This record gives sequence, C-alpha cells and structure tokens, in this order.
Amino acid sequence: MRRYLILAPLLIVAAPASAQIWPGPTLKGPSGGAMARDFRTGETAQMISNIQKGRQGNQLTRREARQLKREVRQVDVLEARYAEGGLSPSEEAELFVRREALRNDIAAKRSGQRKH
Repeated sequence: MRRYLILAPLLIVAAPASAQIWPGPTLKGPSGGAMARDFRTGETAQMISNIQKGRQGNQLTRREARQLKREVRQVDVLEARYAEGGLSPSEEAELFVRREALRNDIAAKRSGQRKH
C-alpha cells in the first residue's frame, strides 16, 4: 500500500508532461485520409487552373470565371479562419463538401451543363 502512495504523486506529475508531448489526434477527412494543408492548396490551384482553361477555351464567360474564382477564394478564407483554432471534424467536413460542390460546378459549367 505504501508503494502505491509513493508512486501516485509521481504519476500525477508525469501525466501533464506526457500529454504535452502527444501531438493530438490526426483529423481525417470524409474520405478517411488525413487532410494536409499542402493537398488543399494544390486543390485550390487545380480549381483555378480549370477555371482559366475554361475561360481560354470559351467554355466560361468572364463573369462566370470571376464568380467561380471568388467562390474558391471564399472557401480558402473560410478554411484559414477555421484553421486558426484547429479544424474540427465538422469544419473539415464542411470544407470538403464546399470544395466538392465547387469542383462539380466548375466541371458542369465547362461542359455546358450549366444552369443560367
């Protein structure tokens, strides 16, 4: 019994130190994989590139291209705001859904399946 009384204060002191070393849980995206900032930045660049190609190929009007680019920037701003405190699973899911919808919108408008 005395042995446990001696070890208890040591465990209490060691617990906060070990908690600080652990980096925390890895947030997973809706696809199940860990989402990295570099991946999302590449996604943004790909969407902008698709918009520019659509504009150059006369698949998008100037107005549509501006609106789509604005929407891409809005998602990036939202992501930066969410990332300040760390992305929660619901915030990450929201960003994933917004990016997916935007990619689909770009593809639809470029293919001529757009709603006016």
